[in-house]
Amino acid sequence: MKKKFLSYLKSKSKALGIILLIYVTLSYLFTMFSNESIRNRFRSLSYVLYQNFWIENDQNVYAIGNQKEKPIFSKPILKQVLVSMEFPATVEATKELQLQSKQSGRIQKIHVTEGQSVKKGQLLVELDDELLRLEGEKLSISLEVTKANQVISFQKWKQAEKLIEVKVREIDKKTEMLEIAESEWEMAKDIKEKKEILWKQGYISLSELDKWKFDEENKHAIYKNIKRDRDSLLSVLNLNFDLEEPNLPTKLKLWKEQNTIIERTEYELSLTNTKILENQIKFNKQMISESKLFAPKAGTILKVHLKEGEISNHLTLLSLIENGDLSILFQIGESDLKLIQPGKRVEFKPSLDGMPVAFGKIDTVSGYLESRTHGIGVKVKLFKNQHSLMTGMFGVAKVDTDTSKDLLLVPKDSVFGDGVSGFFLFLKKGETIQKRFIQCKSYNEKDMEVMSGLNSEDLFQVNVK
Repeated sequence: MKKKFLSYLKSKSKALGIILLIYVTLSYLFTMFSNESIRNRFRSLSYVLYQNFWIENDQNVYAIGNQKEKPIFSKPILKQVLVSMEFPATVEATKELQLQSKQSGRIQKIHVTEGQSVKKGQLLVELDDELLRLEGEKLSISLEVTKANQVISFQKWKQAEKLIEVKVREIDKKTEMLEIAESEWEMAKDIKEKKEILWKQGYISLSELDKWKFDEENKHAIYKNIKRDRDSLLSVLNLNFDLEEPNLPTKLKLWKEQNTIIERTEYELSLTNTKILENQIKFNKQMISESKLFAPKAGTILKVHLKEGEISNHLTLLSLIENGDLSILFQIGESDLKLIQPGKRVEFKPSLDGMPVAFGKIDTVSGYLESRTHGIGVKVKLFKNQHSLMTGMFGVAKVDTDTSKDLLLVPKDSVFGDGVSGFFLFLKKGETIQKRFIQCKSYNEKDMEVMSGLNSEDLFQVNVK
């Protein structure tokens, strides 16, 4: 294993040595034999291969740098770009959602912070649900009691129906007995009357007549007792004998319904109470579930409005940027309206130094925002992955037009000075080097845009820093 590693290291060192030898040879040849025109034409190659330490015994005196260094001069880069318009802009959320709980309560826990990215359905805020849970337990106990009462009332109802059926059958039996007793009494009465006639004619004795009278009175007493018992049963029940229904089971069913109204109503009331409690328990569970606030959409938390321990009271708890999409807003004048169209690409440069440039497309062009200035609102939806931007940031929105212009660009390393004393370049004029002040601004991370003080044919000194 060690031999393989040493062999691999030896081969890599050999290859690196060959590459270094080739670079040294090319650097020496390019430095010693290239002239200024070649170096100006191949600026990138000059940065790589041109090395001042190959030049020996150089006695020239220059305005800047070490005496042994030979300066490089170059013309500014001429770049044709589209004319752009710049407007002050503000970063805002493309679609902001105001999240609030459906019920009021004390905030127990906030699970997110401002600027945090959340997924759809993620838990955001929890409210204190202890009272709701206690109420739910109380409702569950009440439901058990109500269900027990429901079973008892149902049994009472069915027992009442059975009792009605028993009493109806007893009434029916008493009615049959009454009919028999009545017929026997009528027969005994008829016999007694006949016996009285025979007694008057002298055919029977008085004792025999008394026997038939006693029999008739006994049958009459039996009849009255049976009639009294049946009337007593009928007084307890509500039986409608005038029903046209000839079928006895149907009549019996109707009589049951008529005479068990109280028991049936009691059962239906307990059944209603059970349903009410079940709905209350269901509503209680829903309220407990609603005490937790979940993210309706994926996005970024813009702002947390309340703190833990505070009462929500149906106030806005959180502000959510849907999908984390950001937009910039700016105003334009009437004269620029024809150049601003939906879908046009826009470049946004934040006012903070070091912030990356963001890009987007014009989403909407709204109506006049101010009657005095006739300002027209423009909303630009930025492309995604703008994690460095935050709502409320200021910057400049740059919109390109169809008109082009030429720009003169020079490397930032070749520009001296500052914004107070002024910026300047070292230009070559014949055999001398002159200092010239220019007006410039930053174009990108490497180059400066020269607005005045330099033309495309001037040679400026590069690579001196």
